Amino acid sequence: MARRTRVRPFGAGIPAGRTLSLVLLLFIVGLCVLRARQPGFWTWLAIDDSRQLVLTDDDLPQNQLHTTVKAHKASAETGPASQVINNTHPDEWSSFSNEAQPIEDRQALQQVDMPAYWRLMSWAKSESFLDLLQRANPQVLFVNLWEEPQVHRGQPVRLRLNVRRVLSYQAGDNNLGITQLYEAWGWTTDSKSFPYVVVFPELPAGLHLGADINAEVEFAGYFLKVMAYDAYETRRGAPLLIGQLRLLQPTATNSPTWPKPRELILWAGGILAAIGLAIAFGIRQYRQSHPSMAAIITNTSETVRPSLVEQTEVPTASTPSTIENQLTQIPQETTSSTESNNTLTVLADAEKTTSASNDQPWFNVSDSTAQTSGGIDLFAQPFRPKSPSAEK
Repeated sequence: MARRTRVRPFGAGIPAGRTLSLVLLLFIVGLCVLRARQPGFWTWLAIDDSRQLVLTDDDLPQNQLHTTVKAHKASAETGPASQVINNTHPDEWSSFSNEAQPIEDRQALQQVDMPAYWRLMSWAKSESFLDLLQRANPQVLFVNLWEEPQVHRGQPVRLRLNVRRVLSYQAGDNNLGITQLYEAWGWTTDSKSFPYVVVFPELPAGLHLGADINAEVEFAGYFLKVMAYDAYETRRGAPLLIGQLRLLQPTATNSPTWPKPRELILWAGGILAAIGLAIAFGIRQYRQSHPSMAAIITNTSETVRPSLVEQTEVPTASTPSTIENQLTQIPQETTSSTESNNTLTVLADAEKTTSASNDQPWFNVSDSTAQTSGGIDLFAQPFRPKSPSAEK
């Protein structure tokens, strides 16, 4: 009789199918968590191709975007970038402080912001990238620029950006000799899905223009303001910085982003592990529901043998074997009535011919041939005493 299996809330009592489903669910959840940790996964929430100025209807110019704001001529005080000028010069810093007074954070880029805009551009162009990178502060985070823009305005900042879009537009009239400006949108590790906007006068080699870029760059420049923009009918803000950048990793334009070899190994290992677990649990469940023939024969023999031992009697010298009893049982039953009649007839004849003086028994009773029923062998041959004439 098969043993009844008790289903427990844990351990071997759980069906293999449920365990496999739980393992696969945990695997899928882990992949989703790893994917969600990447900042690029959430950029569609923060970046929109249509960035309109966040102004009132009266102040909003017709068909005016950030990329089409006319560039004002650089102030005569800035002059051509023939020497190194930056925020460390007292005169330059004083002029910038006066020009930055009307700047409003969390608003779109406006005409009153352009004098300070071009002064920062002259500072960035007059200095080499490595010098600017050494002076830039790498500890400034997105939250610092968002919460305290007045403190960091005009200060050099260092960023490591994951760029997703690079645009180009005409610079307009200026004293710096700049005809083309470039604008890049990207995020850092701390900003997650909240983007930065950086403007630079020269496009590094290998960095392409487009709205679907995947490149890693290093930026060093000056913070101007928190610029507002609209994305999915929601007001958002992005720190606007002006400076220079260099490309750290190759870029891809309008092409799918292929995972890195390390990611491919992790994905392949996870898929193979899931397949292996599925095969192992499937084999286990199949064996539990479809036992082999050898196991069935073994279980059957172990179940039947004790009953046969209990029912079978050990043959003795006085007891014939079981097979012989089975073979002789039917003939004995059919002839029992005839033999009993013959025995009674023999007994009657013996009574008529017996002698009173003879004490010998008139039939033999052998202990060795006595049967279990009554202790008398009903089939023994009767003893007939000899007559005196026969003896002569």
